[in-house]
Amino acid sequence: MKKQHPVMEVMCHVHNCKFNETDYCFAPKLEVNAKGNGDKADSSDEALCTTFMPH
Repeated sequence: MKKQHPVMEVMCHVHNCKFNETDYCFAPKLEVNAKGNGDKADSSDEALCTTFMPH
């Protein structure tokens, strides 16, 4: 059986993001990556929402 993607509400307080509607993210998918080199973040300051697009 194929595992389904999670479905959840995603809050967004970046008001100049194209996908932000009344503090919720309405992007078709959300991608979060580690800042800098590698694929590890040790804190939320080291994580980056790469789905962000200015409007």
